[in-house]
Amino acid sequence: MRQEDTIRLQNFIDTVKNKGAADEFLAALLTRRGWPAADVYAALGQHWEHETGLAIPERTGAGESARDAFLYLLSFSTLATWTTALGSMLFQFINHWFPDAVSRSNAYDLRYTVTWQMACVGVAFPIYLLVMRLILREAANHPERLESGVRKWLTYLALLGTAGAMICDLIWFLDYFLTGELTVRFVLKAVTIMLISGSVFAYYFGWLRARARNTAFGTAATLAVIATFCVGLGVAGTPSKQRQLESDRKRVEDLRSLAAAIKLWHEAHGAVPSALGDLKAPRTLIPKQARPMNIAQRWVRRMSCAPTSRLNTPPKADMRPPSGPMTGEEAASRWTRRRLFHKCWPFSVWMASRSEKSP
Repeated sequence: MRQEDTIRLQNFIDTVKNKGAADEFLAALLTRRGWPAADVYAALGQHWEHETGLAIPERTGAGESARDAFLYLLSFSTLATWTTALGSMLFQFINHWFPDAVSRSNAYDLRYTVTWQMACVGVAFPIYLLVMRLILREAANHPERLESGVRKWLTYLALLGTAGAMICDLIWFLDYFLTGELTVRFVLKAVTIMLISGSVFAYYFGWLRARARNTAFGTAATLAVIATFCVGLGVAGTPSKQRQLESDRKRVEDLRSLAAAIKLWHEAHGAVPSALGDLKAPRTLIPKQARPMNIAQRWVRRMSCAPTSRLNTPPKADMRPPSGPMTGEEAASRWTRRRLFHKCWPFSVWMASRSEKSP
């Protein structure tokens, strides 16, 4: 708004207020005349600051919604990360300790899966603890922050997710129970989901009511993560053991490649190589029938023509008149062979001559 308009508005409000007009009347009158509500209330504020000699106090923590959104989103995202990784790690332990006769288990896949989940827990869980400590400290210093709309919305979304996980787990358990397919590993997995989801649900439900046991939840979660992490080191192995296993895996792959190369050499030469240095020539390892075709052969095959050995000579048998009556199939086959010859023979002969001239 221009400076002249601001001065006019302020003079009008000061004059009318001295006559005893109410603030509500002035705000309604001026907004109906097209003045912006923000400018009207700013002029009223300046009037009362001049009359009282006191500045209008600013609300502490106003404009902190973006910061609250960042902290709570980071908190709940890390919560989802480490709880999901923790549950997946426990699932892998159950599959390892209670193997199923019909399922295929691979120790290498188990090692890689467990190490990835350990990394997720090791990074996300400390960040979650630090963010939650910062949130709780600010809530203790400013209790009005607990009434933040961002906090309530995100907390209720987290409660919805955990409640859905528990409901699906119960449905899953009841379905297997009714069909008589309950096994030890299935029961343990169902209990794992229920414990993790139920603990998170109980904590955040009490947090909304300001009755959460922060220390108890943090201590229990820390002990569970440390215990699971130690078990993961026992199952997957320490970093030095991981290095040794990776070296053994590389040796096995090299031996398989060497065995395949020796097999190809034997197919091409009918004997095993006298030294490993003979296997370095890549063209000698490929059997004659498995070597790539030249340009003419590839083009002839793409055009669906006759074999290359028959392309340099015209099909004289097809050019001679038939010695007797032919059936429909014989006539169609004879016509097809003649069309293929006239279509492919000149080009294939030219390409074959070029391939013979090239070194």
